[in-house]
Amino acid sequence: MDESKPIGNSVSGNIGTVPRSESALRRSKSQRDVKSERALDLARRFRAANEELIAFTHALTDDEWTAWCEGEGRRVGQVIEHVAAGHLVIGDIVEAMALGLPLPVAARRTAATGARFNARQAATFDSHTREQALRALRRNGLAIERFLAALTDDELARTIDTIEGPLSTEEEIVGGLFGHLRSHYYAVEESLLRSQARRGTAER
Repeated sequence: MDESKPIGNSVSGNIGTVPRSESALRRSKSQRDVKSERALDLARRFRAANEELIAFTHALTDDEWTAWCEGEGRRVGQVIEHVAAGHLVIGDIVEAMALGLPLPVAARRTAATGARFNARQAATFDSHTREQALRALRRNGLAIERFLAALTDDELARTIDTIEGPLSTEEEIVGGLFGHLRSHYYAVEESLLRSQARRGTAER
């Protein structure tokens, strides 16, 4: 999946993966005490999606981990770790929207700058192991799950203006955060299935 293409009306379509900080998902005590059923549902859905990707990553063979992912322009392992890193970056964007803060620089990346950043990132991730990627998925996924669960209804409903019209925090969570995970996960699955089909054809 081309990183430069946003999922629907999302401000995180061209994200890089350098969050302001892993602890940037801030929440005051009074805000934590206000429970939103919508937020809790989003947190549960995110956890389920992230756990599915973790299980998928566990099941990959060594050859599949290093296989080239068609449509992504990088290896399967690099794509999966990109997703893990992206959790925090998109979470940073969602936080800014929820709290009415200026959007971080990652939200303003162009397709060209995003592509250059992803190429540099892929080179960094190329030497990483599956265990490193799994740790990042678990660590970053837990941070985002807790952050989502602490959002209030008002924060979920807060909007920003985009070229396609108003965009709410909740819409960015679904289109940006969930969409980022799903699009790359599905691209990896599809690429591996194609590779298996080609091998099956060659063996007949």
